[in-house]
Amino acid sequence: MKSLLPLTLCLAMLGLTSLATHADQETEYAPLYQGFIGNLQLNDQSASWDELGGEIADVEFPSSMLGGGLEAEYAWGGSDTWRWGINPGGSISWKSSDTRVSGVIGGDNGAVIRFDLDNGLFLGEMHLGAYVRGGLAPKLAAYAGAGPMLMYGKLELEDEEVAAPSGTIVVNGSEASDWDVGYYARAGLDYRYAKGKHLGFGVRYMSAELDFSDTVGAIDIEGPQFVLTFTTKM
Repeated sequence: MKSLLPLTLCLAMLGLTSLATHADQETEYAPLYQGFIGNLQLNDQSASWDELGGEIADVEFPSSMLGGGLEAEYAWGGSDTWRWGINPGGSISWKSSDTRVSGVIGGDNGAVIRFDLDNGLFLGEMHLGAYVRGGLAPKLAAYAGAGPMLMYGKLELEDEEVAAPSGTIVVNGSEASDWDVGYYARAGLDYRYAKGKHLGFGVRYMSAELDFSDTVGAIDIEGPQFVLTFTTKM
């Protein structure tokens, strides 16, 4: 069932996007396309990892990731000052391998050992939701949207040696990946500096759970992303 769900969701996204494009041809509203780049701020999180030579470790993940992506807005209705429709899009976020995953190991004697692990974390997502956009002033518009999201994540750990109460533990480099269906939300402001072209800023929010079962286990990927945007009609 899990292997068929991403394909089904992607086909549904493509089908609804096609319907939206056809609907737009029958209205006066041209589609809007938005590119964005920003910083994903993951909420505080930890995962329990019991593969460190029999030791159980609580692992904390990086709290900040660079990312960017694309959004589209296909209007189905509205007026001269506001419109509503569907909002397909996608994004990627990453943290390079020179970042750290940190954690603690508790030994039999109650000792706590702190350690760092080099890692690389990649996230990619596709989403499809509804949006509303309205004019606040002649050159200023606000928008908001939300809906379901399909997220993919991949985690890579490099070789490390960790000092533990039971002795030095060798961590062999490994990788794990997973996908999950979650949700996204977005809101922001656009300033029109030329006909059909806007600059702005916004905030996005994503939530999903990824199970990196071959490495550190399940973690929540959840938090806001503050972005700079460029929006245009094509």
